[in-house]
Amino acid sequence: MKTGAFFIFEKKEGDTLGIYSQIKEQVSTRKAAEHYGYKVSRNGMMCCPFHNDRTPSMKVDQNFICFGCQEKGDVIDFTAKLFGLSPYDAAGKLIADMGLTVTSDDIPKAPPGTRQRAKRERLEKEQFEQAVGRIYNVYCDYFHLLNEWAEVHAPRSPTEELHPLFVEAMHQRDYVEYLLDLLLYGSKEDKASVVIEKGKGVNDLERRIREFKSGDRERSSRSVVGSIAGDDGRGCEGASGNDRERPDQKLFHKRRNDPVL
Repeated sequence: MKTGAFFIFEKKEGDTLGIYSQIKEQVSTRKAAEHYGYKVSRNGMMCCPFHNDRTPSMKVDQNFICFGCQEKGDVIDFTAKLFGLSPYDAAGKLIADMGLTVTSDDIPKAPPGTRQRAKRERLEKEQFEQAVGRIYNVYCDYFHLLNEWAEVHAPRSPTEELHPLFVEAMHQRDYVEYLLDLLLYGSKEDKASVVIEKGKGVNDLERRIREFKSGDRERSSRSVVGSIAGDDGRGCEGASGNDRERPDQKLFHKRRNDPVL
């Protein structure tokens, strides 16, 4: 018997089961997908990593199939395509990353640096998803406040002076809903642009929401609309700073209940 850092090598008499078959017996595509940081629903659906998938269209169990881009295969195919490896190198990566026991005279080894690179990519993905989730939650709270202000402070007569919070709601509500749509259903590039543009101002917006909820409404109502919303005077421009059309479908965002990535 010979042991390595990540797998056990053991030659057996009459062993005819190939390396790939041994790997597929020990690890499913679903297990590998979850190991590499992908969220899989109870019914085995996940967003396909091989195309711009806005809603989960890939089914993963022992094997995988995407109903969107038609990619399909087994766990080795999945790993090879995910990391841009040959099937042989993908097998080595699965053995190393998953701690599999494989019997063969020629056990593949993962390419140098593959494990460290995968770990770094998972960390970066987790940090990005956390940033998207935080901004989504703060703007979701802000969106509900805007709806409240639009109703509570609506003028009761044509001559009544407009309340500042009502004006803010009228200026910001559609734009904030558009941002929430991007954060929930946009491409990775769309989400990244929102994170870059709104990330610095989200602390101020979160503090303002907290002050308003705690009862310091007078101070909150004096805040400048543009600076709090992070628009920098650009009105309802898209997250990248260019004019964009909002999605046709208007969505209702439930505070902290909608799934994020």
